[in-house]
Amino acid sequence: MPIPVFLALTNEQERSSVQKALAELKEGNFELAGNVDTPDELLRFVTKPTPMIIVLSAQFAGNATVPLVERLTANPLVQVIVLLQQEDFSLARQFIQAGAIDTLPPSQLSTELPASLNNALRRIQKLSREQISRPFQVGRIIVFYGPKGGVGTSLLVTNLAVALAAYQPEPVVLVDLNLQFGAVATLLGLRPEATIASLARRFQGEIDFEFLQPFLLKHEESNLRVLAAPSRPELSELVTTFLVERVLQVLRNNFAFILVDTSTILQDTTLAALDLADQILIVTALDLLAIRNTQLVLEMFRKLYPSDRLKLVLNRSNVRFSGLTPEQVEEFLNIPILAQIPSDGQVAVTSVNEGVPFVLRAPNSLLAQSIFKLAASIAGEQFSPPVPVAEEVREGLLRRTLRFLLGEE
Repeated sequence: MPIPVFLALTNEQERSSVQKALAELKEGNFELAGNVDTPDELLRFVTKPTPMIIVLSAQFAGNATVPLVERLTANPLVQVIVLLQQEDFSLARQFIQAGAIDTLPPSQLSTELPASLNNALRRIQKLSREQISRPFQVGRIIVFYGPKGGVGTSLLVTNLAVALAAYQPEPVVLVDLNLQFGAVATLLGLRPEATIASLARRFQGEIDFEFLQPFLLKHEESNLRVLAAPSRPELSELVTTFLVERVLQVLRNNFAFILVDTSTILQDTTLAALDLADQILIVTALDLLAIRNTQLVLEMFRKLYPSDRLKLVLNRSNVRFSGLTPEQVEEFLNIPILAQIPSDGQVAVTSVNEGVPFVLRAPNSLLAQSIFKLAASIAGEQFSPPVPVAEEVREGLLRRTLRFLLGEE
């Protein structure tokens, strides 16, 4: 299958030269996919892990072209060739460091462009072979966002990640992008020595799974891998949008499910994760402020992302003193509720205080069962949670065990 080539150029001379070079190359390897007029349009093409080559003018986004290349090449299957306006070694190095496979000044455009395109093709083919050798081609990035603090997003996503890791066969990783006050490690009873901040300190622009692995914690009880948030709020400044994009792309190529917890603040790192998401799960609750914030967020997200990517999760759905019902929420927000998670203060608080996810500690609870149902909607038939034990059966087992210990049986 030919590799699509997109042109993001600022003048007709560049466009003509690129089209001529493509015509001279081996038929069947490349396909001119079209011209792109704006950076936003270009970024929409690369949110999915589809192989492509982009021939980009160095002035396409003005002073923001180098950061644009960083975002484009966060997807390793996207190869960018930059056409310079003049010989400029310093600018060329900036583009290479940002991830471009090659830079070409005008004097080399006609002679070197075919070789650059073939180099890009070979790199894509190599990466594609590596993905095919894995049991899955690419993983799904699922980002969780709570428009209002205190709606329980972190507890929900942590237990969902544990459930997926424990009760289905594919590898799962949880990334804590609540960079100032991330709680995932605490909720799992982990004391991380390595975090995304320590990863940022060693990050030099390139990253692969071998480099990333030492920073992934293992939750022994479920086999979940975790990239923890910084240990202190001020360390969040070490984590850049570029790093987040690189990390998520590497994880996508090595895990079937990549779950991402985020903060309420829509900072650049959160937006970077949202841009790469296959699904965005918006977590809300039955209170007026949460619903109002959710409405505002949905209005914005619907302008940025396809509507089928947006899902709504209603936490604490059985709280009736609010005066709101799930049906009213669906009607007001004009979006169906994917999952309703009931409130169970005793189960939730005990889980938090002990650092043991309630899907492991209290799998028979309504709270855990609702998480299992959500996990099944994500993972499908391969998700196989523990069968709930009826209360009377469980009490009978306890009585028989006690009689055995007392020597009565």
